[in-house]
Amino acid sequence: MIETLLRYPRAFIFSLVLHVVVIGLTLVEFSDRSHQPVVTKKGPQNQTIQAEVIDQKKLEQREQKIKQQQEAKRKQELEKKRLEQAAKKRAQEQKKKKEQEAKRKAEARKKAEAEKKRKAEAARKKAEAEKKRKAEAVRKKAEAEQKRKAEEARVKAEAEKKRKAEEARIKAEAERKRKEEEARRKAAEEARLAAEAEQRRKEAELKAQLAAEERQRALDSMRQRYISLIQQTISRNWRQPVNAGEMPECEVMVLQGPGGVVLDVTFGLCPGTRDYRLSVEAAVLKSDPLPKPEDPALFERNLKIIFKPK
Repeated sequence: MIETLLRYPRAFIFSLVLHVVVIGLTLVEFSDRSHQPVVTKKGPQNQTIQAEVIDQKKLEQREQKIKQQQEAKRKQELEKKRLEQAAKKRAQEQKKKKEQEAKRKAEARKKAEAEKKRKAEAARKKAEAEKKRKAEAVRKKAEAEQKRKAEEARVKAEAEKKRKAEEARIKAEAERKRKEEEARRKAAEEARLAAEAEQRRKEAELKAQLAAEERQRALDSMRQRYISLIQQTISRNWRQPVNAGEMPECEVMVLQGPGGVVLDVTFGLCPGTRDYRLSVEAAVLKSDPLPKPEDPALFERNLKIIFKPK
């Protein structure tokens, strides 16, 4: 209930005032009636009953008045309590406001101190950065000077190196030209000697070639005579068979040993009859030993003879 009164204080005050007014009016009316004389035409018994009724009413009114006074007192106490609580609440709110104000001021001081520290830190960093910048500038200047001196020394050393290299190149070029000239004279001399040797070789080779050609012609002539002599020998020893039929040219392959001994007789292209080939084979075997060549170099172990019947 107290919580409700605190939530609606205006309604409570209005209700309290209304009750006070009603109680006041009741008391005034009761007071006026108590001073008026009671007039009755009835007898003593009626007067006693009326007195009792009046006393009962007075008691009830007094009891009602006491209750109203108690209710009024209770309401006053409640109002007092409400006012005390309101005052306490205002005091708490003021305290809270003071605490918040103190907190705000503390935060403001803290913020001001932080800002002061920030500015001091910024100033320190700026001074440190300026110090570093100046130190960096000094370092870069010294480094640039060192690089300049190093570049001068490098250029000077490079120039000296180039000078020495040029001297060495000129000297080497002169030496190279001298060696080239010497090599050229030597090569020319060697070429001359080689040309003379080549000329002699070619002359000797030509001479040998002519001699070899002459020898080959002689061998070819002797070989032709040698093969022709063998063919003539085989032809003289050939006897035509009775049923020879067609007798074309016949390739006869003769395997001979030293001294012209006939070791074997085979045929190449020989389209004649069997009797014809047997007659040719018999003529070859009958010609054993075969004639010898004029030059032993013409001897061939395998001979190919073209037999032409007459």
